[in-house]
Amino acid sequence: MTDKKMGGGFYLDGTHETESVGDTVRARDRIKKLNKVEKYFIKRCQELDINFSYDCMAHETSNWDTLGYTNYCGMMFITTLSYDTVVHQLYDALIDNKKPIGHIDFIRNNLEKNVGSKYILNVKEPDNKEFNIYSEEQTFDAVCILPGTNKFELLCKTKVKTIAKRFGHNIIFKLHPITVKEELEDNGFFNILKKYGCHCADITDDMYDLIKNSKHVYSTHVSETGLTSLLLNKHVEPIDKYSNRMKSGLSGINYFCYNYKDAVDKLDKIFASPKSGMIHPDIDKNWKNKIDKYLDYILDKREFQNGFYLRN
Repeated sequence: MTDKKMGGGFYLDGTHETESVGDTVRARDRIKKLNKVEKYFIKRCQELDINFSYDCMAHETSNWDTLGYTNYCGMMFITTLSYDTVVHQLYDALIDNKKPIGHIDFIRNNLEKNVGSKYILNVKEPDNKEFNIYSEEQTFDAVCILPGTNKFELLCKTKVKTIAKRFGHNIIFKLHPITVKEELEDNGFFNILKKYGCHCADITDDMYDLIKNSKHVYSTHVSETGLTSLLLNKHVEPIDKYSNRMKSGLSGINYFCYNYKDAVDKLDKIFASPKSGMIHPDIDKNWKNKIDKYLDYILDKREFQNGFYLRN
């Protein structure tokens, strides 16, 4: 959704939550804390006459039209809507070689407090908002974290079949909160699980409990769980089609997760740099200045490359 003139319409305050994630879950309250960051970012985009968009991606060239933003592990992440540029901004941030200031600690602390998931159940009972435990006794060799049904075309179906066959009843597949089960029936996904005796956790089951009780984590480039699983000392591996691995606003972060043994250390340095586009008001003490520096950097980079590539 590109909305240059959005004005008072915001997303990180929960206003549009139901239309984004449905009725089963809602975001944790910590996401709402980012609304002041969102407001400032949008204000600056409007002042600079920049298109902006929430939680979507496109295939714009390096002289992009739109900046996107989303929430990532409880922080706000700003990128261009250019697949390549997302990776490049993270490498530029790594080159800055900044000293880590606490972004990874923030994520790790939430995991240690068992509040790693950005969602809770959307129920009235205050004591029943956390996700359900799939099984108190059962552990698995592997867990496969699935994207929402709207992102299922990014998966490599052959990879899904391969790991289902390899692990059988020792792997559990976790459905995303944004899942239309009827579509998984229609595309044959449940038939694969049934054929090899795999387990399938429901939308309302606790993803991080499954990760903690598994050795291997299979996930995608569209998920936060590449990094969070590394922080839980798990082996991580992607299940995306190779041609689709960069088609997400989070692909740049996951590129590091799936390609570097020291990904956590690298990302801690990256997030400290304004060029990363990663913002949290409690970690980045002068967060408005960090946003301004990001905008200066990304606009200068766009201007330098303006005219290099033409839109077909």
